[in-house]
Formats: sequence, structure tokens, C-alpha cells
Amino acid sequence: MLTYDLSNKTGPLYVYLYQSLKKDISEGRILPGTKLPSKRTFANNLGVSTITIENAYGQL
Repeated sequence: MLTYDLSNKTGPLYVYLYQSLKKDISEGRILPGTKLPSKRTFANNLGVSTITIENAYGQL
């Protein structure tokens, strides 16, 4: 399960999530071809809106 500390973020939340996901992919914590959680599941796990996740995923 992907988890991120949202208390220390600056700027738009979707940008923070995008950058975190991109970093995890580039550093091998998320392997190529790995299916990311659904928008709804990820949003519920993080306590954010599905639009935030949609915007973050859209940047990938």
C-alpha cells in the first residue's frame, strides 16, 4: 500500500503526490508495470479527494 506523509507538503497536494510517485518509480520502490491503486482506493487511504489523485496520476 502506498502511503505518504501529507503534513509536510508545500504547494498543491496533487503536485506533491505526483512528485512522490515519480520519485518512488525512479528509485525502484514502484516497479515498472506495477498497477497503481484505483483513484478511489488511494484517495480513501490518504484522506483526499479523487480529483486530487486523478490530477496526480494525470501528470505521470
